[in-house]
Amino acid sequence: MAPNTLQLACLTTPILTITILSLPTTSLLRQILYPLPALLFLQALLSPPKFPSSDNNSIEEAFKLGTLCASFGFAFCHYLYAHGFHTPKYFNRLKKTTIYHDDINREDVRYAKEEYPGTLWGRIEWSLSLITALRGIGWNFQISNLPDTTYPPSKRSCILQTIGTIILAHTAWFTSGAICGFLARLLRDPGYAARYPLFYTVFANLGVQMAVVSGAWGIRNIVFTVLVSSYLKVLFVGFGNGEEGGWGDFRMWPRMFGYFEDCWSVKNVWGKVWHQSIRKCIQVPGDKMANLIFGKNPKLLSKPIQQLRHIFLLFSAFSISGLIHVSGSYFIVVGTDYTQPPPTTNSPPWYYTFLFFISQAAFITIEEIVIWILGVSNDGEVVKKSWVRWGVGVGYTTVWFILCTPVLWADPESRVVGFFPIGKEGEGYAHVFDRIDRF
Repeated sequence: MAPNTLQLACLTTPILTITILSLPTTSLLRQILYPLPALLFLQALLSPPKFPSSDNNSIEEAFKLGTLCASFGFAFCHYLYAHGFHTPKYFNRLKKTTIYHDDINREDVRYAKEEYPGTLWGRIEWSLSLITALRGIGWNFQISNLPDTTYPPSKRSCILQTIGTIILAHTAWFTSGAICGFLARLLRDPGYAARYPLFYTVFANLGVQMAVVSGAWGIRNIVFTVLVSSYLKVLFVGFGNGEEGGWGDFRMWPRMFGYFEDCWSVKNVWGKVWHQSIRKCIQVPGDKMANLIFGKNPKLLSKPIQQLRHIFLLFSAFSISGLIHVSGSYFIVVGTDYTQPPPTTNSPPWYYTFLFFISQAAFITIEEIVIWILGVSNDGEVVKKSWVRWGVGVGYTTVWFILCTPVLWADPESRVVGFFPIGKEGEGYAHVFDRIDRF
């Protein structure tokens, strides 16, 4: 059975990208293959696979592969197309050199540009390293907000620590799912509610449900990303040779997420606490457009225009992040011919979750204006010295995510993948709890 357009794009785009980047820029084959990743992505987008809405397996596959396809599309377009045909000119791997000064007891770390490899295997390894270095570690485009990481003293300690993280993550995944499964039954089954009247009284409150949905939704997203990173770390560090700067070097694997203490603003949550795996690829399109609109040197712009450019880049980045996150919903909605938004029908449009990400950019803009008007400091070290300032920041940030996550993300996405309210009075977000438990 031939793969559908979505399966074909997910299977072949990474292989084609590695092949293109591994060929010399003067190669005719490279020039022939160059447009194919974009064409495969467009083919999947314009001609998505069709399937009945009763086919749960196809719905789950379309959601996961659709999200993966969009992630591939933006990431590989960054490497292949954003900077032009001659990729090695713009992406340089850095060679780390440590210089020891015995006389003054100090070490200096310096980075030098590594030349694009001349051998085929060297270029394949270079290409594979490039497309997997999502945060740019070891390259000339490393993102600026990598969380501070205390590295273990040895490779063995790193593996043991990571195994502990994996166990903890699986425990959090199971626990959040079990709690949500319990709440889904509690809110839908009158007999079950009668057995636990106190729990029902508490969790029948819509505000409490929204808080639990936000927490469980965040835990599931965090745990999934941490598990993928942790298993890869165990694989590469465990079986690698430990070469400094390579995949086997445990110091090349910093934390995926930052620290709760930095959740004192919505801007900080997305820019410092949340994972930055796709940050570069969602920023580059906005950077290119901003250069065309405002010019390439922001320092030459007046202060108001600089702020306007900043807001443009903010909305651009969140728009692309939104498109990536709603792509799974798009392939389900189009594949099963859903059309109308809630509450007209139970089937939301594919773009509904996009509003969640746009709302983040809007809130951050308002947040920065309010902080400027009030004249309070926005510096992390200053904020954390004042328990009042830090507490107020954490408080309004928590409330914001409790209000927007269930309404703009968890609820519409749950409906898209086939989890609907059953019409029982007072069930609230029971269908979202069911989705978190089972999907």
